[in-house]
Amino acid sequence: MIVRRRFLGSVLAMNLLALSFIAACDDRKNSSLVKVSDVAHTPVKRQSIGNCWLYATSTWAESLHLSATNTVVNLSESYWTYWDWYYKLVSSNRSKINTGGGWKLASTIIAKHGYMLENEFIAEEADNEMSRRQYEAEEAINLALTEGALKDPDSRTPENVMNALDKAFGVKMSETRAKAHSASDLVTGSNNNNGSKRVLADEIAGGRHQWRVLDYPQLFGTNPRETFLIRRQRAKVLDRVLRAVNDKKPVIMSTMIEFSALNTESNATFDYDLYINRGYSSGQGGHLVVLEDYVVDNVPGVGSIGEGDVSPELKDAALRGDVRYLVTKNSWGTDREERGLSDGYTRFTMKYLNNPLPFGLDDDESDISRASWFSALSDFIVPPEY
Repeated sequence: MIVRRRFLGSVLAMNLLALSFIAACDDRKNSSLVKVSDVAHTPVKRQSIGNCWLYATSTWAESLHLSATNTVVNLSESYWTYWDWYYKLVSSNRSKINTGGGWKLASTIIAKHGYMLENEFIAEEADNEMSRRQYEAEEAINLALTEGALKDPDSRTPENVMNALDKAFGVKMSETRAKAHSASDLVTGSNNNNGSKRVLADEIAGGRHQWRVLDYPQLFGTNPRETFLIRRQRAKVLDRVLRAVNDKKPVIMSTMIEFSALNTESNATFDYDLYINRGYSSGQGGHLVVLEDYVVDNVPGVGSIGEGDVSPELKDAALRGDVRYLVTKNSWGTDREERGLSDGYTRFTMKYLNNPLPFGLDDDESDISRASWFSALSDFIVPPEY
């Protein structure tokens, strides 16, 4: 069955059974191939609700800090989730919390409320791969909206909403927020011009230093000239993205998930040919991930270049090859057989990302002719210098 397109994670909430809570890093390199890049990443986490966009933003910030300081930091996605829900609930008419969002919304929350570490917000979950508290909080808030303290929209005052969220998350935000750190406290790099430290506030602030959304052009119709121009634009976008990855920058990618395209027997790879063979039937949901690496074929004088890190010369050569797939750090946990995961990293073939997928059908519709068609890949979040 084809499911209506749901942006940014609502169908990606995780089952809470049979969990492995302790994060782990496994050897994910393929030594049979020459290697390309290797963005520094912190341990993989597992989302329990549809807030992949906050997990992607968190791992992006953690990666920047790790590269700049060689220090692992464990940011609290639950803290940002609390504030996201606060603004969505105050003076709202909702009957159910919307957990979706994007990098720009996350940046707004960080700019206003800074960040907290996992052990500062919900201490008992500091070493957990997945937050059970978020899952329980979503259930508690939805219950409050339908038959509890927030049932009447007129009751959704800032004070009442915060009281409900405090109860749901098991915190006292009026006291806990004093532990929050400013976005200016997290070092993310250095300025090349004067050697001064860059901080998280620089990366999300408006202006020329802010990371930017780089749209990936959609391809409609079969007009040869239009097709040629769109493909050329796509190549330019991908070149900018890969140059950033070559320099070990944690680029965020926004894509559409079609689970029938997921090859669980091949390194958790989203494969377009597999999707077609399965007849288009799947669950859909928008999703954010962070790039770690890529694999290319037909590199002049080299051939194929696989996963891992190589010399600057080979990285430059890789840009002249044909990208086979992108390697991404996901927020689906480290070791999950049903997702094909053994290290928390998911692969997306360019054929899957470039080809049209059917969206826009209701849950009970199966007539593919009624669908709208878009490529799975929508945009990247890239550093300002790329």
